[in-house]
Amino acid sequence: MQHNYGETTIDRFLTELSSDAPTPGGGSVAALSGAMAASLVSMVCNLTIGKEKFAEYEQEIKDILEEALKLRERLLSAVEEDIQAYNSLVTCYRLPKATPQEKEERRKRIQAALKNATDVPYRTAEACYRVLELNRRLPQIGNPNAVSDVAVSAHLAEAAVQSALYNVDINCNYIKDDTYVQNYQKRRVALSQQAETTKETVLAAVQAVLHA
Repeated sequence: MQHNYGETTIDRFLTELSSDAPTPGGGSVAALSGAMAASLVSMVCNLTIGKEKFAEYEQEIKDILEEALKLRERLLSAVEEDIQAYNSLVTCYRLPKATPQEKEERRKRIQAALKNATDVPYRTAEACYRVLELNRRLPQIGNPNAVSDVAVSAHLAEAAVQSALYNVDINCNYIKDDTYVQNYQKRRVALSQQAETTKETVLAAVQAVLHA
């Protein structure tokens, strides 16, 4: 089923997610989780902008808000991109394989589709990490009444990073290009560790505000 998930109701998305259809699946959920984390960043910014107490940080908060809005749209698009990548891969597996030429063409197209199905969630993970990074300054310069929302955004964004990376892992299992796979495995480990570290940094800052 093809439609704009940015205009889909929550109930409809969850109904499709819980069905026996393979899409939407984990990759789309990771992207949507990242978009929700970005929306929480925007909320904290909007609860801070215009308040005299935080006037000295107004431009910095506005810059964070602008980036959060861009990332939300990027990640909403990634919900559908993940579905399209999976559908393209399925189409390749259905190609004819009666002759040696057909088998070779099918093999090449499957490998190309697998790489695309790896690239898509990795880009999602990178975007989710950028959302996580946006939370770094908010405990210090944002409205403290919304600091718990910073924590929720950080948890959600980090979980979205890790979730998207699992989709990288599963596709790499079927890719026959060792150099490509090793490169992705190295990058995914680094991104995963960065996300964990950044989340803990944000949460420590949140705790400092909560217990000030």
